[in-house]
Amino acid sequence: MAEHGDPPVRRDVSRRVRDVPLHLLAVVIFGLLAWSGVVGLAQDVPALAVPSLIVGVAGAVRALSAVTGLLPTGGAARGVAGGATLLAAVAALATGLVLAPDGTDRGFAIAVSAVLAAALAAYAVLGEPVRRAAGTS
Repeated sequence: MAEHGDPPVRRDVSRRVRDVPLHLLAVVIFGLLAWSGVVGLAQDVPALAVPSLIVGVAGAVRALSAVTGLLPTGGAARGVAGGATLLAAVAALATGLVLAPDGTDRGFAIAVSAVLAAALAAYAVLGEPVRRAAGTS
C-alpha cells in the first residue's frame, strides 16, 4: 500500500503493475473468443462466430493496449478508447441480431450475442483503473 508521503506517480505505477495480471487474463480470454469466432466462421456458423470475433478482437486489443501502456491516459483520449470498446459491444449485439437464424435457434444466438456484448461492455467500463482525487488514498 502507498504511504501518505508517496508521490502520486509511484502509486499510479504500482496500481498499473498490480493490474497487469488481470489484463493478461483478459487478453487470453478475449483471444480465445476471437479464435472461436474464426473457427465458427470456418464451420459456417456466422450467427455465433461474428459476434464472438468482434468481441474477442476488440477486447484483446483493449487489454493488450492496457498491458503495454498504449492505453491513453488523458481524459478525452481515455474516453474515446472506452467509447470505441463500447461501440464494438453494440456492433457485436447488432450483428448477432441480424445474423440470428430463424426458428428455434434464434433466441439462443441472440442470447449468446447479448452475453458476449455485455462482457465486453463490462470490461470497457470496469477495466479502467479507478482515478482518485488528489490527496486521497
